[in-house]
Amino acid sequence: MPSASANSISPGATSTSNEIDQPCFALADHARILMPDLVAFRLGVRPGATRSHAFALAPQLTLLAVDLRAEQSAIEAVALALLAFTPKVVLAHANTVLLEVGASMRLFGGLRALLAKVTSTVKGCGFTSRMGCAPTAWGAWLLAHARTRRVARRVRIVKETTLVHVLDGLPVSLVPSAHSHGNVFEQIGCATLADLRRLPRKGVARRFGQGILQWLAQAYGQAPDPREAFCAPASFEARLELQARVESAEALLFAARRLVLQLAGWLSAHHAAVSEFSLLLEHELAARHAPKTSTFKIAWAVPTRDADHILWLLREKLNQTRLAAPVIEMKLLADKVSEHAPPPDTLFPMPGSDSQSMAQLLERLSARLGAENVVQLVARDDHRPEAAMTIEAYKPASEAKPKRGKKSSSAQTSETDAPVETEPQAQGETDDGPLELPDLAVPSQPRPSWILETPQKLMLRNERPFYRRPLKLISRTERIEAGWWDGNGVQRDYYVAADDRGRMFWLYRERLTGYWFLHGFFG
Repeated sequence: MPSASANSISPGATSTSNEIDQPCFALADHARILMPDLVAFRLGVRPGATRSHAFALAPQLTLLAVDLRAEQSAIEAVALALLAFTPKVVLAHANTVLLEVGASMRLFGGLRALLAKVTSTVKGCGFTSRMGCAPTAWGAWLLAHARTRRVARRVRIVKETTLVHVLDGLPVSLVPSAHSHGNVFEQIGCATLADLRRLPRKGVARRFGQGILQWLAQAYGQAPDPREAFCAPASFEARLELQARVESAEALLFAARRLVLQLAGWLSAHHAAVSEFSLLLEHELAARHAPKTSTFKIAWAVPTRDADHILWLLREKLNQTRLAAPVIEMKLLADKVSEHAPPPDTLFPMPGSDSQSMAQLLERLSARLGAENVVQLVARDDHRPEAAMTIEAYKPASEAKPKRGKKSSSAQTSETDAPVETEPQAQGETDDGPLELPDLAVPSQPRPSWILETPQKLMLRNERPFYRRPLKLISRTERIEAGWWDGNGVQRDYYVAADDRGRMFWLYRERLTGYWFLHGFFG
């Protein structure tokens, strides 16, 4: 299956007289140069050159030692972020990350779009990459390193029939074990992988070892190449040491992006989503009373693993924050992790499928305007129309709890009470039979679309309520008796009324006083 690999390199160019006096750096081991910077590369310093040869070309060169632990942590951070594209991520030789993307190309819009997203993710983690794509893992590895050394024109191969032709033209110096044999390949006239394949197998095994034949077979797809995939940790905790002290909260977003990309990859690997995380900042002790650490908690309504949405919320939080002291280190912790709910795969999505987008919009408004400035209507368990809804500050659905209202009563009666016949029971006789309920529920009275904030008292004309025109009651009684527990008790009989022009109103009559009030209008 096609795989992609990542590596870093400094581009080459010709040197100028001004660069000879500039300081330059290179990563080196005890004997050779591993990676020069741009200035040293322009002066002629190349990977694999001896230390003495590098100093002859660039006397002002400063050699840096290899920190294997830091390199391993960096490559694991990149691998964790790339888990967002495929569950099969492998840490390979020479700081290379292999991705099995055969099953992911259609999901991300094709190979070109997928490689562009992988490149952007690696860049967001603070690294540059060189990509290679081939049907085999070692084939992709070779093409990526060939692009690093600029010795190959074609680095993306999808068909296995093209793999042999492209790999045969690569130099034999790309073989991972070539540096351990010195210039033996040049002495025997072996310049490309095609030359190496034409050599007698027994002679190659006797001189270079049996492993190189196995490596060739795996690179050309003639032998299986099982690899152990990179496994994401059980819990997420990412740390980043800043290269310079940061004094503004807005500048932290660039560094925090690396941690958020790792979080997105970790969530994809565990098929999970996050609804809250903590950002811990370690400060430089510039002042005596300045805190050593500070913590920011960010929460939202719908669990997500979208890195862009998480970064947007983090940006709004940092824009409203003032740092107590300069920051030298950051740490990201995933606090609330839940199972990721995949989007519905219906052919014709229903309007309810946009609830997640609406929740994200409310989250962004809350983050920018403040949680107290974004309100929502909340239903209450109360039969009184004026108390059935209330306005509260917006809360995520996971935090909203149903409210328990007091008991209230609502009854419906007809305008004319009909007598009910009952059968008397003998003393001491009890009815143990089952309770018989009607098959259909009692229909409820309609509610108007516009309810007045304060009911308007109506006049009576000819014993009928009057609102600009005489009103006629067209519904039976709906009795509401509630509110005795909070001192605002009501005893009302509600009716639907209409005038001679067809306009409909919602009226009620107080049972104690007999006064009529207008409470709402129907559309």
